[in-house]
Amino acid sequence: MSVASPTPQQVGATAQLVDFVRRRDRRAEPATRAALRGLTVDTVGVAVAGLSTPAAVLVRDWVEDQAPSDVVAQAGTAAVWGSTSRLGPADAALVNGTAAHALDWDDAAPSMAMHPAAVLLPTLFALAARRPVTGAELDAAYSVGSAVFRAVSEALPHAVHYGRGWHNTSTTGRLAATAAGCRLLDLDGNVTAHALGIAASQASGSLANFGTMTKPMHAGLASRDAVMAVGLARRGFTAHPAQLEARGGFLDLFGDHDPRRTAVLGERLEHWVTGWVDDYAIKAYPSCFATQRAIDAGLSLREELGAGVGRISRIEVTLEHGGTRPLRDTGPGNGLEAKFSLEYTLAVALLTGNVLLGDFTDEALKRPGVAELMARIELAERPPAEEPGHTVVRLHTEDGRLLVREVHHSRGDSHRPLSSAELAAKFHQCVGRGPEKTDWFDALHAVPDADEPRDLQTLLAGPPVHG
Repeated sequence: MSVASPTPQQVGATAQLVDFVRRRDRRAEPATRAALRGLTVDTVGVAVAGLSTPAAVLVRDWVEDQAPSDVVAQAGTAAVWGSTSRLGPADAALVNGTAAHALDWDDAAPSMAMHPAAVLLPTLFALAARRPVTGAELDAAYSVGSAVFRAVSEALPHAVHYGRGWHNTSTTGRLAATAAGCRLLDLDGNVTAHALGIAASQASGSLANFGTMTKPMHAGLASRDAVMAVGLARRGFTAHPAQLEARGGFLDLFGDHDPRRTAVLGERLEHWVTGWVDDYAIKAYPSCFATQRAIDAGLSLREELGAGVGRISRIEVTLEHGGTRPLRDTGPGNGLEAKFSLEYTLAVALLTGNVLLGDFTDEALKRPGVAELMARIELAERPPAEEPGHTVVRLHTEDGRLLVREVHHSRGDSHRPLSSAELAAKFHQCVGRGPEKTDWFDALHAVPDADEPRDLQTLLAGPPVHG
C-alpha cells in the first residue's frame, strides 16, 4: 500500500501580506511615481479645503483639547496640512485623514469602493515626521498600501463586505495603511505581522453614517489607528500573528472566508503593486464617486439639449450591480447628504453645466428647478452578470426624443485623467491662488521625486501665513 506524500501547508494570508511588504527586489516604476505626484497635490489640496468643514473643525478641536499643541515645530511632531499647527503623528493622521475625506472630493478606485490616498497619505506623511524620507521610499510604501487595499478587498470579497454595510475605506483601509507604514519604516516580518493583527482588531466603519460627519472621520480613524498599530508593534505589543485567516479573524468576521481566494492573495498583491495605476481616479466633482459618471453624462446631454433642459420628461439612470449601495435612497436634507444623491448631482449638472463645491450648501438645495428635475430621475442597477463599471443615462424629452449617454470612465479616472492645468485648477480652488500657492503646488508635486531623504513637515504646512 502506498502512502500519499504530505502536501505543503498553504501559506496563510497574514504571512503572504508580510512577505509582500518585506520584498525589496522590485524595480522602481515610473508609472507609480507619476500617479503619486498627482495624488499628493490632490489629497493635500482637498484636505486643506476640508479643514474648514464642521467635521474637521470639531475633530481638530477635540484633538487639541486632549493635548494642546502650541509649539509650532516641536521635534517629531507632524503638520496639520496647510497650517502652522503640529500634533503627534497619530493625532495629525486623524485630523488630516478626516479633512482629506470631508468634502468627498478625494481620490477613488473605480474597481472597488475605496479612497486609498485619503487613508494612505495621512498615515505616511505622519510617520515621516519621525525621520526624513525619500521619494522612492514614499512611492514604494504607497504602492504596497494600494496593493493591500485592493487584494484584501478581493479576498473578502468586496461585494460581500460592502454589501453587509462596512465602509471599506475604513476597514480594509486600516490594514492597507498599516502595511504601507511598515514598509516605509522598514520593519521586520515579526513586527509587521503583529502590526497587521493590531490594526485588524481596530477595524470598523458603517455605511449607515454616509452623509454625516462620521463618514469622513472613518478615513481619519483608519490613518490614526495605522500609526498606532505600527508604533505599538515596534515597541513589542503583540497580536495574533496570523490574525487575518485565524478563526474569528479579519477575513472570517468581515467577509466570506474562502481558502481558494486567500491561496492566491500573494499573486493578487503582486498584480496590484503596479496595477493600481490603472485603477485610481482624481475626482473632478466634489461628490460621491458613484455620482461621477452620471454627472459626466448629464453635462454631455446638456450640451446637446441646449435650452431644452426644461422639456425633460424623465431620466433613467442604470448603474452596475451594487452601484447604488453608497447612494442615498431618500432625498437629501442638507448639503452634506446631497453629495450622496445621484438625483441631486445629475439635476445640478443638467441645470447649471457644472458641479462645484458651492452646490453642496443647504441653501443650494433650494435652487429653483432642482427638486422638480430630481423627481423625474429613476435609478436602477444592472443584473450581476452584466458588464460592471459604467453608467448609462437615458433622457426622455416631452417631444418624444430619447438621448442616451454611456460613461465607462469618469473625468479624472486614470483612463481619462485630468490635465495638468485641470489638476492645478482644482488645487487652487481648494487652497487659494497666488504665486506662493503655485510654488506650493509645484513643490508638493515633486515630493515623490526627492532623491535625498527630507523632512516633509514644513512643506506640508504650506506657505507662510502673513498678517
